[in-house]
Amino acid sequence: MEEFRAKKCFGQNFLINKHIQEKIVNLGNIEGQDVIEIGPGQGALTYLMIDKVKKLTCYEIDRDLHQKLTKEIKNKNVEIKLQDFLEAELPNSKYIVIGNIPYNITSDILFKLIDNSENISKAVLMVQKEVAERITAKANSKEYGKLTVSLNYIGECKLEFIVKANNFNPAPKVDSAIISITFNKELEYPKYEFLKFVKNLFQYKRKTLINNLINVYSKNSLIEALNKLNLDLNVRAETLDLEVIKQLYKLLN
Repeated sequence: MEEFRAKKCFGQNFLINKHIQEKIVNLGNIEGQDVIEIGPGQGALTYLMIDKVKKLTCYEIDRDLHQKLTKEIKNKNVEIKLQDFLEAELPNSKYIVIGNIPYNITSDILFKLIDNSENISKAVLMVQKEVAERITAKANSKEYGKLTVSLNYIGECKLEFIVKANNFNPAPKVDSAIISITFNKELEYPKYEFLKFVKNLFQYKRKTLINNLINVYSKNSLIEALNKLNLDLNVRAETLDLEVIKQLYKLLN
């Protein structure tokens, strides 16, 4: 493969450690499955997946990289699209998502996965270490928030391992982490209604739970719900774990 210079405008950092590349692919359990790859880059993961998957669809936004990959890869089970993953209409069938995703659009990508969670069986993603810690955070920690609760309501999230910056070219300023999200949960409550509730709950970090929800529910119903859960009336959302938040949602809706 020819050498390719990373472009800052696309937030490109190419993973060059072969062992880590193989670990990522193995975590996906991709054998015989339809797979979507976000940002194939120079094809490090792509080449490892071609012979294992049923179909591989890659979304690449860099015209030069897209041209390089379409020139090199002629396999019939691989489609390389010159398209922003965030703008793509994803298939209405089961698939696995793999990707070393640009850190500047990580949250947007994660919320797109949430939107399409019914069709995703699993996602294995390279993200900034700090984001991985937010996704897997425990209640009462500074990393815990809307993203934590939203993703863990939809799926089972796991920080698989840390990837040091020196495994990339060019090396980013921070370490990365591989996370896996298994989207196989039966949701207890309607997805978008619950996620809207979570968004309101964490709207202002410095405000109490009652003050964050007062425009949606009456003060009396909020006080009654908190009393039933034996929670202080000045409680803040970041102190409540997912199970308590689900109980609160049930009492208020």
